[in-house]
Amino acid sequence: MNHPAPEFFAAPVYSSSQEALVAAAAVPLVIYGYPLLETLRTCRLQTAVSEATGYGRAPVNTLSASERQWTHEDRDVVTPANDLLYFCGWVNLADGPVTLHVPPLPQRDRYYVVELLDARTNNFENLGPRNVPAEGGTVTLVGPGQQAAGTHVVACPTSLVWLLGRVLVQGPDDLGAAHAFERGFALDAPGKALPRCVSAWQETGNEGLDFFQNLFNALHEFPPAERELGAFTLLRKAGLKLEDEVEVASLRPDIRAGLENAYRQAMQLIEAHTRSQGRKSWGYSLKLGVYGDDWLQRACTAMKGLGALRADEAIYAMADFDADGEPLNGAHEYELHFSPGMLPPAQAFWSVSLYGEDRFFSANEIGRYAVGDRTPGLRLETDGGLVIPISHRRPAQPDNWLPAPAGPFYLILRLYHPAPAFIEGQYRIPAVRRVS
Repeated sequence: MNHPAPEFFAAPVYSSSQEALVAAAAVPLVIYGYPLLETLRTCRLQTAVSEATGYGRAPVNTLSASERQWTHEDRDVVTPANDLLYFCGWVNLADGPVTLHVPPLPQRDRYYVVELLDARTNNFENLGPRNVPAEGGTVTLVGPGQQAAGTHVVACPTSLVWLLGRVLVQGPDDLGAAHAFERGFALDAPGKALPRCVSAWQETGNEGLDFFQNLFNALHEFPPAERELGAFTLLRKAGLKLEDEVEVASLRPDIRAGLENAYRQAMQLIEAHTRSQGRKSWGYSLKLGVYGDDWLQRACTAMKGLGALRADEAIYAMADFDADGEPLNGAHEYELHFSPGMLPPAQAFWSVSLYGEDRFFSANEIGRYAVGDRTPGLRLETDGGLVIPISHRRPAQPDNWLPAPAGPFYLILRLYHPAPAFIEGQYRIPAVRRVS
């Protein structure tokens, strides 16, 4: 039986063949360019300060160390973790190599990782106890075409690098020690200039046209690889060439309409694919952080998990649906039950975080945003299993309660240093079951 197309795949309406051509040519470019623009948007937001703050913002080539775990008040980056302290830095290598100083690790069992992402969200390198000596050291970052001497040199695929550090907080009494450690990281850089496309960022209120203006600007500094150029061929038929300086506001009305139409279609497509297409309770990919030519996976991750680590460092399993394939919603009550001996197999740590439909933490009466292996007062069942109640209303037994908003929400189970059993598919995450 044929079914009506869902709303996000409804046939678009065009006023001219030129508008239709532009829209058809530009939809793939939105999927391709969205991660790049999310990177640049976040860079602009976090560097728009005169000095380092205590919540992740700092001028370019400067680190900022958060003084507390992120909560519902922190909205720079979607789906942050609450188990960690973040330290962030936007590194521009256009003026030459930059040196990262890594402090000694005072507690050998403390988990930390310094994630390096290129402008297209590839997690091309991770620095941590696996490859940095416990006594610390220096790491030199070099951009395309650059060289530098040193014992630990990292070649970066793009001149803009997002340095995103994470330091595990073992519990409330550990916050001071964790913060002292993250503050020991520092950068030495030759310049303080932002990429031109960040400085010239356009935000007029027209999301579609702003997207393409910012994309055309960005592609001059971060051009597509040769194997990607074919995606731009059809757009040339409409008179838009990457090598030109494009002023979107000056384009003909039917071209502008085609770009706006393409933006709407592509964003609906990306959003739809951030959710399980089979309405499974949990879904995850082992390819996050290393996307190759999978533009849609890259775009979906940028929308709902910007800054994701590679699978060898962390796994992000996402739940939008319960065991019956129904969307998770705080109007109902749920349980996540780990059987005895079946807690998530992580060699560093694990946690389950909850996010509202805006992709940020939701305010709640107990200030809890995640439940994991270090949650204070975590109560196991007599058989060694673990039950996490998930609801908007406070349950009778709130020790393990993960508070939800009154409306839609989703979950992310994070496993840091996932065990081989998980990577090899030998572990199955239990479904989220509705209990009322």
